Parts: sequence; structure tokens; C-alpha cells
Amino acid sequence: MKKNLRIVSAAAAALLAVAPVAASAVSVNAADSTATTTANTSATTNSNVSLNLNGAGNTATNAQNTVNVSSSFSLNAPVKEGNTVTANATFGGELTANLNGTSVSLNVANAAKQAIIVGSDNKVVYSWDATNNKAQNDLNTVTASQTYTLTLKGVGFSFGNSMAGKTVSFNLPKGATLKQGDKTVTELKLDQFGNATDLTYTQSLTAYDQSNTNAVFFINKNSGTTETKGLYMDLAQNGKMNVTNLLNKLEDQYNAVQYSDKKFNPVNITTDAEAVKAELKKQNITVDNAGNFEAPDTFTVTLNAKSNVNGKTASLPVTVSVPNGKKTTVDSQTKTIMHNAYYYDKDAKRVGTDKVTRYNKVTVATSTTKIGDKTYYEVIENGKATGKYINADNIDGTKRTLKHNAYVYATSKKRANKVVLKKGEEVTTYGGTYTFKNGKQYYKIGNDTKKTYVKASNF
Repeated sequence: MKKNLRIVSAAAAALLAVAPVAASAVSVNAADSTATTTANTSATTNSNVSLNLNGAGNTATNAQNTVNVSSSFSLNAPVKEGNTVTANATFGGELTANLNGTSVSLNVANAAKQAIIVGSDNKVVYSWDATNNKAQNDLNTVTASQTYTLTLKGVGFSFGNSMAGKTVSFNLPKGATLKQGDKTVTELKLDQFGNATDLTYTQSLTAYDQSNTNAVFFINKNSGTTETKGLYMDLAQNGKMNVTNLLNKLEDQYNAVQYSDKKFNPVNITTDAEAVKAELKKQNITVDNAGNFEAPDTFTVTLNAKSNVNGKTASLPVTVSVPNGKKTTVDSQTKTIMHNAYYYDKDAKRVGTDKVTRYNKVTVATSTTKIGDKTYYEVIENGKATGKYINADNIDGTKRTLKHNAYVYATSKKRANKVVLKKGEEVTTYGGTYTFKNGKQYYKIGNDTKKTYVKASNF
């Protein structure tokens, strides 16, 4: 579950210790493309603002205490016509840390005590210091497609007293670094409070071209067609699959591309093994430390891609089918509703006000369920039991014996046909009675859409 909470407390233990201001994105003044302006800030007097992630740490082994760090920072170059800026440069995004499936995110101003962006010529194009609450903003000097370096100083991680003295390791984005002082670190021993403080996080940023609006999309390499939903089939080995192997196979089948300079150019797929593990966890699929998991017969893996040209993104949810995987779907059948039907729960209490109208199809379990003195079908959606039930009488009907000879009516005044149903004959009726204009009640008979009704008093 992704959390985006801010807790103001000197004693609060947190994953990311943050600066005493809040800002989500920065843009320069449109009236002056070279002006130095401050970020949109709101000061606070507490330097211990934090995001709480107590309990996410696993104290069993260091291998399980891996913090997966990712970011969504983006730097957009200005759009210019001649020497005139028509769209200002912008910078913003979040730093995210994930531990054992729990994720927290912080924006630029909250993620560190200082933020600095420099170009390859070491020129500072943006800086922000929480101590004096000042920002230098020369973002309109940024050039599209050029690489810049973002440095966040004063980043802190805290896991609470239960993690005091434990060692945690960090899994960073490709090319990113984490330092403590002048030393690059991949793992750290936490202090007596379960904290790691005054760290420096660095990553590169490629300035996006805002004038390029071309979208990113996925292509199936086998068919050459674009897809918005993918399908992939594979076999489990001894009932198991591996996250990294599966991801490699999906990338072998799907390309992310973007049209630019009169050709299709490849776009990097940003989904990594950790993202796949997190997605599988949401589907109640347990992945071990080696990335192996018991394969269900069907599950979903989403491929994400992001353009280095303009920052456009695309997602492709891929349904993975495993013929020899563990069965997760419920056997079902398609039935026709013969009488308007409400949904009920396992205690035969009505669920909401939605109903299925007559003559529509519904997917239900292959057998009925007895709840109280009535029989119900459980509704099945996408192969999964929903916990919602429909009275079977509205689908299969109920057999009733006529006490009198009976006509079949289309309306209160008009017979549907010349048929006369005989006393003692067994007739199937569907659902409850309808009250016609004459005030009398009728049952629907016949499993079709014809207007065929018999007076309830004849049963």
C-alpha cells in the first residue's frame, strides 16, 4: 500500500527524514526567463517532519531488510521561440522507498535538506536549501536531451527502535548512488534509534523536450501490432516460476517505442524485478528471496516504459497464463436471468440497490448454494467468486402444480395464445409475481422473452 502521509512529531520514527518545507514542483517565472525565483514553500518550525514506516522492517535477516529506492523526478526543458520562452522549464517528482511491500513517497522539498541540479559543465541550474528556505532557479537555461545531475543532501532513513543496530541494504535505481560522507554505501548499520541520517542521494536526469508530444506505446514483436493489453503463456517448472526470468521473457515479446525523427525509436522499459514482486504480492502471490514463486494458472504483470525524449509513459498489463499452474479460477456457467434479480450476500441480505434485469446473461457458479430456506447462485467475475448471490428462482425458476385449468396471457386483457394449461399440470414459473393493470398477480412462464404469464391464483 502506498502511503503519502506527513507526520509532524519530534519523536516520530520514519523511513525518510525530511526538510521543514513543502513543495512538489518548481517552475520559473514566465515573465522573465532568466529570473531566479524561490520554490512555492510553506515553512514549518519542526525539523523532524517524517513519514512513519515502523514495523515494515523484518528483523530476522539482513537479506530481508532491503530498501528498494526509486524516483519519479523529471526535468522539463523550456520551450522557446527564438529568444522568447513560451513554456517554462519545470522540475519535480518524488523519491520513493519500499520495504517488505510497504511504500512511502516524498516530494523534492520533503525528501532532503538540500536539492541541487548541475549540468555537465558544473553550472548550477537549480538549488534549494531548507536551512534558509531559499531556492536558486535558473531552470530556463536547461537544454532538452542534455544530462544533468540531481543531488539530494540530508536524506535520512528511519525504521523505529525495533531495528536499532540492524543492518539494511539499499537497492537503488540504475546509475544512482547513496553516500554517507564521502563513502558510497550499499548497506548501513542503523544507529541506536533505528536511523540512518545525513545521507546524500545522487542520480542523473535527462531534460525532457516539452515541445515533443509523441506518445509511447507497446508493440508485440511477434505480430508487429500495437497492444494496450498483452497476453503471454508459459509453463511452470516443478510448479515454480522466477520473477527475473519471466520479466526477461516478457521483454523479449514486447517492445516500447516512440515515433520521433521520422522513425520508431526504442523506449526503455522501467519495470524491474522489484516492481514485479510488489505487483505479485498484491495478487496474494508470495515470492521468496531468490525471486521464485508458486505459479497460479493466471496472473498479471504490468510493463511500464518512460521516454527519455519527453518523459511520456505507457503501461501494458500482461495477462500471464500458466497451463500447468495452480488453479485459481472457479468453474462457472452462463445463465439467463428470467426475472429482475437483486444481489445478496452469504447471509441472504441484499447488497446495494443494483440489479440484473431480465433476459440478460450472468456468469455464476456451476452449483447452487443453500442460504436459509432459499437456493442461490454465486456470481463469478473474471473467474473469481464475488461473494454476491442471485436467487436461483430468478434463473432456473420453480416448478408449480396447477390447481385449475389456466390460460396463458400476454397482458391483463389479451391471451398470449390458444393454449389451455390443464389442472394438475406442472409448470415452471420464474421469480416473483407481476401485478398487472387489473390488479391481479401473474407468474412469468417459459424460458424465453415472449410475454407469457399465468395467473398466480391458478397455482
